[in-house]
Amino acid sequence: MFNFQSNYPSYGGGGGYGYGGGYTSSGPPPPPQGYGGYGGGYSAYNVNQSAYSGYQMGSAPPPPTGGYGGGGYGSNPFQAIQGCYQQFQSNPQFQQQQWQPPPPPPAPQGMVDQYNQQMYQNQWYAQQQMKEQIAQQMGIKKKKKNKRRQKRRQEEYDDEEDEDEEDEEDEEELNDPNVEALLKEKLRSVYIDELMRRLKVSGTLDITEGTIGYYHSYDPEDPVVKYMASRDEDILKKKQPNWKAEYDVQYLRDAMKGLGTNEDAITYVITTRNNAQRQEMKKKFKTSYGRDLIEDIESELSGDYRSAVMALFVPPAVYDAYCIKEAIYGPGTDEASLIEIFMTRTNPQIQELRNVYGDVASPHKKASGTLIEKDIEGDTSGDFKRLLVAASQGDRTEITREQLEEAVEEITVEGNGTGMYQVNYSKLADMNMAKRDADKLFKAGEDRWGTDEEEFIRIFSTRDYYQLRATWDEYVKLTQRDITNSVDRETSGDFRSGLKAIAQNIKCRPKYFAERLKKAIKGIGTDDKTLIRIVVSRAEIDMVQIKKEFLEMTKQTLWKWIHDDTSGDYRKVLCAIVGKN
Repeated sequence: MFNFQSNYPSYGGGGGYGYGGGYTSSGPPPPPQGYGGYGGGYSAYNVNQSAYSGYQMGSAPPPPTGGYGGGGYGSNPFQAIQGCYQQFQSNPQFQQQQWQPPPPPPAPQGMVDQYNQQMYQNQWYAQQQMKEQIAQQMGIKKKKKNKRRQKRRQEEYDDEEDEDEEDEEDEEELNDPNVEALLKEKLRSVYIDELMRRLKVSGTLDITEGTIGYYHSYDPEDPVVKYMASRDEDILKKKQPNWKAEYDVQYLRDAMKGLGTNEDAITYVITTRNNAQRQEMKKKFKTSYGRDLIEDIESELSGDYRSAVMALFVPPAVYDAYCIKEAIYGPGTDEASLIEIFMTRTNPQIQELRNVYGDVASPHKKASGTLIEKDIEGDTSGDFKRLLVAASQGDRTEITREQLEEAVEEITVEGNGTGMYQVNYSKLADMNMAKRDADKLFKAGEDRWGTDEEEFIRIFSTRDYYQLRATWDEYVKLTQRDITNSVDRETSGDFRSGLKAIAQNIKCRPKYFAERLKKAIKGIGTDDKTLIRIVVSRAEIDMVQIKKEFLEMTKQTLWKWIHDDTSGDYRKVLCAIVGKN
């Protein structure tokens, strides 16, 4: 089980390595300060960051026809569009206007199943809302100009009819074809921005959603509001006061003062605020009380509950680096943890954890940037070692913006553009390369005596996700076997597990994590270390999709499995993160 007593406090309370002000950023408030030089204010671990600055992803209410879902992994061209529009729904000013979008046009030919019909309608409503928002932003400038013209004319002629003429002129300008083209151009650009963000978070264009997002404002029933009302009545005068770290730390301090500890209060706060906000809390706690929040929590809690709570307060890259260190430096080697982390993180995420690994693994003396490679080489061997070293470079080929510019196409209905966009996935992969790589994998394994492991490492470690998906499709045509079946037949041990993890992760990462969670919970005893790591590390990235895959796999919810297999405050904190729905 995780034991942070030896070195974790050096990352707490706003001190140590500059993490105190918040490692990640998202949402309306300005990004917290104090990044220290790791990440520059942006983290590839944070799914809550959106492609359109000033708005928050993942917190919007559902559209009129249903919620934004995940799923649909693979080549469904409509799966990846609605996310970049969600943030506009969470704009309070926009919500107050009670604007109702027009009904969607008929769905394109071929969308016959109910799932795609529903997705298409969701996309239409979200796109129309975003379009209306942009039109309003453009219209504001015109209205300001019109106001000045109206004022001059009123002074000269005092004629109210001139005002009506200006309003008509404003309406004509917004319906101008040039304005429509500009709106489409902006929609397409923001859509591509959103796709690029998804690639940094998951390596794919699949929609992902965490169960924990940025906590914008206090709900009237939030216990922090009730607590603060007893200390500051002004808070009750605000309909929905904005979130403040100062309020939360007062509530947390009171939960830990005196005899006993209010564990429910701690659980509630840390599972409803995201990681960036927890970093702010650490700094504000020290500012307010001259005390270290992490040291206080550590002294008040115990067991697996403490481990889960402490993990939630660690910046994501630091947490990954810590888990790698524990997998290597602890008794024996935890190969499964190394595989899970290295084979599922994207290039930017691996670069972030490499940047902090030296401070985590060697806190008392300066370490070289290659320490992570030296640690891998010193604790593993053979082909498995080479696979891990390759993965630890964070240098897999990536889809470029230029490729997306080429692949993103407007959805048309009966030859007319809809202003919505989709990805033509066939343009993301070099099919000639896919056929050559499939043939090379066949000759390196099934078509020879023994296995050319280096060829497997090279192709599995260097190609981008969509190139590998195309390669594996070609491999099936060539061999009549799925790539994982050949990996099972041609390799063994940890090397085989690592290759299979890459294949499973690229095919459907949420399903891979669902299988890992099932294995951690099922059977005699619980692998709490793995359970905590996955639940905490995926809470803000793709836990919604993981839960769906888990339900499909086991016919029961992840919440129920955790509830039935754990107990006490430990059960409460994990179930709160995962969510019952």
